[in-house]
Amino acid sequence: MKVLLLEDSALDAELVTEALSGTGLPCEIRNVVSAAPFMEAIQGETWDLVLADYVLPDFDGLSALRVAREAAPETPFIFVSGTLGEEIAIEALKRGATDYVLKQRLERLPATVLRALAEARAREERRRAEEASRDLLEQRTALLHELDHRVKNNLQLLLSLLSIEIRQADRAEARAALTRVKERVQALATAHRDLYDGLGASRFDAATFTRELFIEHTSHPDRQHVVAEFDVETVEVASSLAAPMALLFNELIMNALSHGYQDRHGRLTLRMRAHEGRLLFELADGAFSPVEKEAARDSSTGTVLTALSRQLHASVEWPQDDGATLVRVDVPLQATGASS
Repeated sequence: MKVLLLEDSALDAELVTEALSGTGLPCEIRNVVSAAPFMEAIQGETWDLVLADYVLPDFDGLSALRVAREAAPETPFIFVSGTLGEEIAIEALKRGATDYVLKQRLERLPATVLRALAEARAREERRRAEEASRDLLEQRTALLHELDHRVKNNLQLLLSLLSIEIRQADRAEARAALTRVKERVQALATAHRDLYDGLGASRFDAATFTRELFIEHTSHPDRQHVVAEFDVETVEVASSLAAPMALLFNELIMNALSHGYQDRHGRLTLRMRAHEGRLLFELADGAFSPVEKEAARDSSTGTVLTALSRQLHASVEWPQDDGATLVRVDVPLQATGASS
């Protein structure tokens, strides 16, 4: 244990040295008696412990404490003085002293020193653990950003390839099928963007995503005859639900637009809210006919809807007794485990 002792009395220095033997630790003690050698020692070397008298001919204890805290803020600093009153002791502790021992009670010094060293070790271990945690977090954050970047690039590449295939397809049926696939990939890309650029990797703003998706689909030049309306509350869900929920809502919106507005104008309303731990989603238009409802329900995406609903533990209802509502979905807000 390297100890820097600021003490101008040779006798008191001997007594302190003798008292330190009670710690049971081998000690290397350097005794300095004034300001200049103290500052040179504290600034030039590493110490395990600083002991200081409070009153010295050309120096005072609080000045020594200030210098020590600037040079070695984590090193325990203990006053060993015969003139340390209660008010001065409290002030010293406020300014960063670890403890104090009166020269008349040097038998307390070993226990005080051991406690101070133990606390210093604990602080150092916490600091190292915090640094390790920060380093690990930085590494994981960097990996997450790299993964996010690669996923975005890959999704964009896939969208570009699909666009090429759509342009080169000879048959209208093939172009329609590829367009539907492209719209699903676009929904996934939008969900991924919102998840990592918005609330981070823990929560997904389902309401904002669905509203933007709704606006994007209804703003298409081929759908100018459909007016989008909203009755939406803020709804956040677990991030693990983002992808299947994005695909499910995309399918439902596309079904409504594809089968509900063949020969008429309309006002398609999106309703979303959270209620008792569940997300409620509805698409409504007062002019939906039974034929339009049946076409949307029985469209070729039925298998996809069934798979997504099972994965989300969601119920999808096509109400026959409500002329305005095309489809109603009830989804748990928290992930409930993978569905078989």
